[in-house]
Amino acid sequence: MKHETKSLTIEKMESNGQGLARIAVLSAIDHDGDTYLPGAFSWKEGAEQWASILPAHQRSAMPLGKARIYEDGDAAFAELHLNLDTPAGKDWYSTLKFDLSNGRAVQEWSYGFGVLDSQIEERSGDRVRVLKRLDVHEVSPVLRGAGVGTATLSMKGRGSFSDQLDALLEEIDDVIARAGSVKALREAEGRDMSKARLEQLAGLKARLDALLAGGDPTGADEADAKAEEKARAELEAIMIARLTNAARRRVEGDAQGG
Repeated sequence: MKHETKSLTIEKMESNGQGLARIAVLSAIDHDGDTYLPGAFSWKEGAEQWASILPAHQRSAMPLGKARIYEDGDAAFAELHLNLDTPAGKDWYSTLKFDLSNGRAVQEWSYGFGVLDSQIEERSGDRVRVLKRLDVHEVSPVLRGAGVGTATLSMKGRGSFSDQLDALLEEIDDVIARAGSVKALREAEGRDMSKARLEQLAGLKARLDALLAGGDPTGADEADAKAEEKARAELEAIMIARLTNAARRRVEGDAQGG
């Protein structure tokens, strides 16, 4: 069974070494093009499964603690238990506190798992892997997570508003980059990016514009149609620019390699 990894977000970590991590929103499609059926994480007896907390996915290392994996509504969580009675557990807890207390947190996280059952579906023109049953092997603090948004947000809460904005800006940069990659792939296959994806990106910009203008950020009414159309054009221009730069770098690399 292939061992895969995905990023996760630590939402809180208490002084006793217990914390909570959000693993997935089941109904959403993540950065890897995967989504989940309800029960994908809670299929074992007791509707939960336990996994070790390991440093950087090192299976030969002494565990830092353990995590209980479970589902609640449309989300999957990992309830973390660092073992503060061991030097390794204490050291990692101290490291996490230092990371949070000195500038912007840089520690990232991911979890390792095996896929026991899945299927491929097409949704809104996109190829999606539907994960039906997963076996979570371990949760790990790592140098770089498998995705974005994996930093420790807080040892006791969600962190400051400025930290959340910084994290959001990184997320947006990653979304723009991934959008360019998706557009390049679809153009290579003779297809355009799906209308649904373009509308999602345009809608996000329209909501941010409304917020900055002091309006209602929850959605755009009919009067926002022109703004959404403009946003879509701007996003497509960004994607095309990124695609052109990427293609130029590849050509230059091939020339140097030849």
